[in-house]
This record gives sequence, C-alpha cells and structure tokens, in this order.
Amino acid sequence: MQTRSVASWFHAISVAMKQWPAQHCAFVVEAYFKNGDSAVTTRLFRRHFNIPRHGRVPCRNTIKEWVQNFRENASALKRKSRGRIPTVRTPENVDKLRMAIVKSPRRSVRRHSAAIGLSDRSVRRILHKNLNFHPYKI
Repeated sequence: MQTRSVASWFHAISVAMKQWPAQHCAFVVEAYFKNGDSAVTTRLFRRHFNIPRHGRVPCRNTIKEWVQNFRENASALKRKSRGRIPTVRTPENVDKLRMAIVKSPRRSVRRHSAAIGLSDRSVRRILHKNLNFHPYKI
C-alpha cells in the first residue's frame, strides 16, 4: 500500500472541490441537512443525478467540507481570502507618527522609529503611503 503525504491529501481534496458545479454542491448540502449522514447523501446524489454505480460522486470528506463551509459562510464554496491584514499601518500608529513628526520635524526617520517602537521600514512605509511624505534627492 502506498502512503501519501498530508499535503497531497489536502491537494486531492481541494482538486475534488473544484470539479463539482454549484448545483451539485447545493444538492449535497440540502440532502445532508435532511438526513445527517454522508452515506445516505451519496446514495441520494447518485439517484438524483442518475450516476451509475461506479460513477464519480463526492467523497465523504468533500461532503463534510461543503457542509462546514455552508455553516460558516452560507455558501458551500470556499470564500476567497481578502489578503494579508495590515498590522503596522493602523490608524493609531499613523496618528502616533504624525504627532511625532509635528512635534520634532527635524528628527531622522531612524530616531522616530526608535521612539515610537516600530521598525524603520514600517515608519518609512507610513510616511510614504499614509502621510504622503516623500524623500527627496540632492
């Protein structure tokens, strides 16, 4: 018997999720909520979509994942992530830096970053993107 890594199992489940149309997902979730069992749901799925005995049907893990996604997101499909959440460029940090710049405008960015407790790169990013301060070249 061949063993598979955990990553390949997750990849197999995610590939299985992509191949089913939305109407199949909706039917599976409804049937699961009526019966509460993935085996009965699979049987009903075969009967409803007229799939032969050895035809492809969603596996137990796929059914459970669709039901879990429906409970969390009100949709059987996975919700797309919104991307990385900005943790440094918060309004509080922007206001702290703005007040520090107003208080001592001739202080260097390195010293501002040390005083506020942010990294030098984060302070430069806030200055450029939030406060619209741009460095100049001589």
